[in-house]
Amino acid sequence: MESFLLDICGESYLETNSKRPDFNKCIQQTLFRWVPCVVLWILTPSWIHMVNRKRLTYTKFSWLTFTKMTILFLLIINEATKIILSIVGELDKNKVNFITPSILIVSYFVVLVIIWTELRHGLRSSMLLFSYWGFMILLSTFEFRTNIYMIIEKDQNDQKLTYWESILFFENYGLMLLMFFFTLFSESKVDKEALKNPKLYPEHKSSLLSRLTFWWLNPLILNGYKKELTHDDMWDIDASERSCYLTDKLEVEWNKAARKYMEAKKLQYDNEAFSVSEEKMEYKEEPIVKRKLKEPSLLWCLIKIFNGKFIAGSFLKLIQDGLTMVGPTILNLIIKFVENKDLDVQLGYFYMGLLFFSSVLQTILLQHYFHRMFIVGARVRSSLMGLIYRKSLRLSSQSRRLATVGEMTNLMQVNTQSFVDLTAYINILWSGPLQIAICIFLLWQYLGVACLAGVGVMVISIPLNGFLSNRAKVYQTKKLKEQDSRIKMTNEVLSGIKVLKLYGWELSFRNLIDKIREKELDIFYRNGIYNVFIKFSFEISSFVVALASFIVYIVTGNNLNASTAFVSLTLFNTMRFPLIMFPNVITMLIQANVSMTRIRTFLLRDELDTNQIKHDNVAGEAVKFRNVDLGWSETEKTLHNLNFEVKKGELVAVVGSVGSGKSSLISGLLGEMHKFKGYINVNGSTAYVSQQAWIQNSTLRNNILFGNDYDQDLYEKILSSCALVSDLEILPAGDQTEIGEKGINLSGGQKQRISLARSVYAKASVYAFDDPLSAVDAHVGKHIFDSVIGPKGLLKHKTRIFATNSLSFLSECDKIIMLDKGSIKEIGTYMELIEKNSAFSKFMGEYILKQKVDQDEENLSTETKNNQKYFGRKIQDDVNVGEKIIVKEKVETGQVKLKVLLEYFKSCTMWLSIIFIILLIFYNIFQAGSSLWLSDWSDKADDPQYENSTWNDKYVRLGVYGSIGLVQSIIMLVSEFIFLKMVMRSSRFLHSSMLYSILRSNMQFFESTPIGRIINRFSKDIEAVENMIPMSYRNLVRCIFQVLVTIIMISFVTPFFLIPLVPISIVYYFVQRFYVAAMRQLRRLNSVSKSPIFSHFGETLTGVSTIRAYSSERRFIKQMENKIDNNLSFFYPDTISNRWLAVRLEFIGTLVTFFSCLFVVLSRDTLSAGNAGLSISFSLNVSQFLNWLVRMSADFESNITSVERIKEYCETPHEAAWIKENSRPPLEWPAQGHISFDHFSVKYREELDFVLKDINCVISPGEKIGIVGRTGAGKSSLTLALFRILESNYGKIKIDNIDIKKIGLHDLRKKLTIIPQDPVLFSGSLRINLDPFEEYSDDQIWVALADAHLKSFVQGLDKKLDFECSEGGENLSVGQRQLICLARALLRKTKILVLDEATASIDHNTDDLIQATIRSQFKDCTVLTIAHRLNTIMDSTRIMVLDKGKIVEFDSPENLLFNEDSLFFSMAYSVGLAKIDDHSPKRF
Repeated sequence: MESFLLDICGESYLETNSKRPDFNKCIQQTLFRWVPCVVLWILTPSWIHMVNRKRLTYTKFSWLTFTKMTILFLLIINEATKIILSIVGELDKNKVNFITPSILIVSYFVVLVIIWTELRHGLRSSMLLFSYWGFMILLSTFEFRTNIYMIIEKDQNDQKLTYWESILFFENYGLMLLMFFFTLFSESKVDKEALKNPKLYPEHKSSLLSRLTFWWLNPLILNGYKKELTHDDMWDIDASERSCYLTDKLEVEWNKAARKYMEAKKLQYDNEAFSVSEEKMEYKEEPIVKRKLKEPSLLWCLIKIFNGKFIAGSFLKLIQDGLTMVGPTILNLIIKFVENKDLDVQLGYFYMGLLFFSSVLQTILLQHYFHRMFIVGARVRSSLMGLIYRKSLRLSSQSRRLATVGEMTNLMQVNTQSFVDLTAYINILWSGPLQIAICIFLLWQYLGVACLAGVGVMVISIPLNGFLSNRAKVYQTKKLKEQDSRIKMTNEVLSGIKVLKLYGWELSFRNLIDKIREKELDIFYRNGIYNVFIKFSFEISSFVVALASFIVYIVTGNNLNASTAFVSLTLFNTMRFPLIMFPNVITMLIQANVSMTRIRTFLLRDELDTNQIKHDNVAGEAVKFRNVDLGWSETEKTLHNLNFEVKKGELVAVVGSVGSGKSSLISGLLGEMHKFKGYINVNGSTAYVSQQAWIQNSTLRNNILFGNDYDQDLYEKILSSCALVSDLEILPAGDQTEIGEKGINLSGGQKQRISLARSVYAKASVYAFDDPLSAVDAHVGKHIFDSVIGPKGLLKHKTRIFATNSLSFLSECDKIIMLDKGSIKEIGTYMELIEKNSAFSKFMGEYILKQKVDQDEENLSTETKNNQKYFGRKIQDDVNVGEKIIVKEKVETGQVKLKVLLEYFKSCTMWLSIIFIILLIFYNIFQAGSSLWLSDWSDKADDPQYENSTWNDKYVRLGVYGSIGLVQSIIMLVSEFIFLKMVMRSSRFLHSSMLYSILRSNMQFFESTPIGRIINRFSKDIEAVENMIPMSYRNLVRCIFQVLVTIIMISFVTPFFLIPLVPISIVYYFVQRFYVAAMRQLRRLNSVSKSPIFSHFGETLTGVSTIRAYSSERRFIKQMENKIDNNLSFFYPDTISNRWLAVRLEFIGTLVTFFSCLFVVLSRDTLSAGNAGLSISFSLNVSQFLNWLVRMSADFESNITSVERIKEYCETPHEAAWIKENSRPPLEWPAQGHISFDHFSVKYREELDFVLKDINCVISPGEKIGIVGRTGAGKSSLTLALFRILESNYGKIKIDNIDIKKIGLHDLRKKLTIIPQDPVLFSGSLRINLDPFEEYSDDQIWVALADAHLKSFVQGLDKKLDFECSEGGENLSVGQRQLICLARALLRKTKILVLDEATASIDHNTDDLIQATIRSQFKDCTVLTIAHRLNTIMDSTRIMVLDKGKIVEFDSPENLLFNEDSLFFSMAYSVGLAKIDDHSPKRF
């Protein structure tokens, strides 16, 4: 190098003629000019590629561009002039005067190309050119200083500056300054309408300096300080950041990777599974496939898509890592400067300035690195969430059983988030070793071979940490599995909360969830122990590394001086960050790896084969099944050898007993089942009405329109035909009333009719009805059949497949398909099947003896007449009272309240919290003592005055230093174990308290709160309590003490530091106050905006069959993408605000270092080298601690909102006490079953009207009461009031002369029995579903099953009573679920039984058997029956007719039928149970 530069410059680069500290002229004119140019050349191709790839808009040629190009032209002329003057001899003919100008001219042309490229692609400011001109000016400043001194000292200096050299240099320097100045401005003439959008991110419109310092975020930060932030204050996210764009890209890549795997898997399955018999196929084990086939890499797909920004960010990190070593190097130079009093003071100022500049540059680089990484993390999360959602819409029925709702919700909530956390820090995996390697290299310069002792300690610790990390990974996987189970069970409990309350089962299911939770916490504790030792290992390693190095250094005959001690210590401290971050990153990596595996496994689950249903346009043919076998899985057939054809416009009924396969046939028609063989053709679009109506959490109108355009005439016609007009009169805001989640504020009949109206409005070709009339009253069902489904209805020209248990409509169907055990038993017209006198005739039983009553239009039921009214008032667009049932999620504002913090510390146990703080205080005292001891040691090491002192013996010094470090490490270990105990207690207490409170909440809370929102508390917020809050709290406390120790140590060495500390502290306070105010709201808004994502996801999973039937997947995907984008609109400002803060706080920290160095330089005459090293070494870390202090305080404050949110749900409005010890009824109560209503009125919510008005009646013991009335009359409300689900202060209800309001809810509800309208089962064994409290013997359960006509079915199951019911009982038919609910009632056998449309989903013959069972088993009981099938209550003692909340008729069936003017008579007449002039009921 020396000979090369000597040849070029004509002088050695090691010599300088200046008497001051200066760089050689040769270095200034070669390396200082060449290096920025070469770097520019290297980076230009990738920069141009990036600009070409990302930017598509055109920037117009402006005055700014013209000015830049003019300056460039002048710079080129300047360098060309230098070459010409060298040729003509006006300048020296050294090679440097030819080479350097030539390099600069080439670079200026490169700059010209970059400007032109950026202009063409709409890049308004250039980071590359800003960096180039900045470094050129910085390095030229040394030459500028040299030239100024040469001019000033021209008489004293041998080296002269010629006239032309002076002119050309200052001209060049001035032009570069101008170029740098104009680079700071952004182009304004951009041909892009988007820039006019006020919601466009300000970053796109900001100048370069604003983008570098995140100045463009100031308005949002100030807004957050002044007022509460809302969605209106946020900006629109870029098109390239939208979920749709990102998911599309990932889906393309994933499909490429997965297609080969799925094809190979299918081929292997076909070869292995179908080459054997069906019996063997059932025992085939899928793990064989998994072992042989390599699964596609989801990680590689993500890398291919998001590598650009990630690599760019990693490059910034690489430069920043290099700059971290500047601090220790300059510290060494300053200590040497303090030791050598003869050195020029300018050298001290130069070191100080260099340290300041490098620190500022580090800050900018690091924060822009984090900015890019968090964007990459958000992109990964958004794309994965979108991909998971899309996959969930395509899962096959078998896959849906394997992937529960809880698991899929966790994938969306927890697993995708782990990538955001990891992306920002994953570069530590290479950055950490790089920093450690550089540190070791520098340590070698100071400690020599002794540093290898430290390296050896680190190497030894690697396998130990590897073992601990692997064990932590195992437990983390187990923890997530148990977490899935808990979320799944919680989701089921919340879904069936109404049934739990009616049966008084809350405590049983609370114990069930608590058992799962205890398993989860046990695993969490074991995982925590490993994590404590991982932290301890990495914490102690930096101390042991330093100690081992110092021992070897001392033993080899050396003694520590200030330079060696503090530079080594600073380097060891520099190594601490990657060493401490390593366990965190490894933990994050473990979590992300587990998450990646779980997501990949989910994405590889089998999908519905869309090709198994053909859509051939065959003239006259609507549906055709030919030799079709169908099953809910690939190993088990449900339907066998189906052969039938449906012509266009036909109405085909599907009938059969419970479990015969009616619903399966409908599902098969819609493509929901696996087709083993055969041909299915569905000609045209489909609409579907499921047996259990699926209702969205939206307005009634939106539920009907289901994404279609509003057609008022058609809409009104459908409302009338579906008997919904009268309901609009009742609903508080008509068709603009918001329906609660899962239709919780509607009756079963209303939900079914809305579902039916949705199907009619879809204007499909083929309609699949799965027993749609089971949940509506008989007379309403008759009206709907006649108006919609039947041969004269709205759908008379459409093809209708109608699975039903309502036999009265069969004679009006074109064709009937009778199923039995999964096969078609008979098929034909009604008359053909009756005449055959075979299976169908037997199935119809006595029903064929009945005759239909001729009906005239004028004799339509009251329901029909009501639905012919004009309904202009209730079809509206304005908002009325009661329209919104779902309460908007509460967003806490202002500072986190002290009581929330106290609540958290109480949950941790207060005395443990205090001990933890005390231990941390001692930890920091020992840390400061260690540094002071080292300072004193280095100052006195070579001082003859202390040569004979025992305390100054180097081995004694080393022993004390080691002892201090050992005690410090032990304190740290103990504090971590105490902290783990705190976290365990907090997590257990908060979860248990919230669960108990939720189970105690009243039904109004569940009606107004989406399940997704509650689940968010049990998943995301509990996750925060277990991980994020503890981490941020621990780091916060440690940072507070670190900052205090740093300030005390610097002030101790240089007291003048306290002078600038005051204004620095004031600025620091205001910056963090501004930030925290805005950040707190951004975090809360970010958190709250996640709930709609998960609510929508849960809603989609419930209604996926309906969504697919209507081909609405694309619309639902769009809705999900909008919700994700809405969350991102808060997420980005939230993360960027952290960068805004860090830039400012690290600048403040840099000022602390600057002033520390300044006072060391000024006080060097009185300051020892040891104290100088002590002060500066502490100040070097202060910016990191200041930044982390605010970050951790902000993180803690934002994460503690999870405790706030949990506490909010611990204070929900509760029901009355479950048990009132002072007011318990007798054990045998109710002994008779006497019920009396005394002027009883009730309303659902205080602002609404009464649903029951002044109910007065007495029901004698043993009476059988039938309750009828049109929808909304108050039938279900009466039963809810009896169970005190609806509480009222108006009137009384007494059972056996005890006012039910005066006793505990469990004492009441456990003594009543209800068979609800919607059969609810929970995942778990059949036994648990029948007897959750384990109160009955197996014999009693079998008797109940026999009475419920389920015994033969259960005996046919593999595990019998231990048969596992899937989530929601999905592996049983609705009818079978209803019978299990009946078996529950038979087990309890209380004196009062309520049947709420209990046999609606059961075929007619089974219904008759059930009615007979109820009559025999409950003959001594009081039975209240709400019925749609009037025939089931015709033998009641009395019938109660409700209308508009009042009892309008209450008499025996005979008396009511005798009165032709009675409302009951009109109902009976409309369904053929009464005739005019024939006053006797028709018996079955």
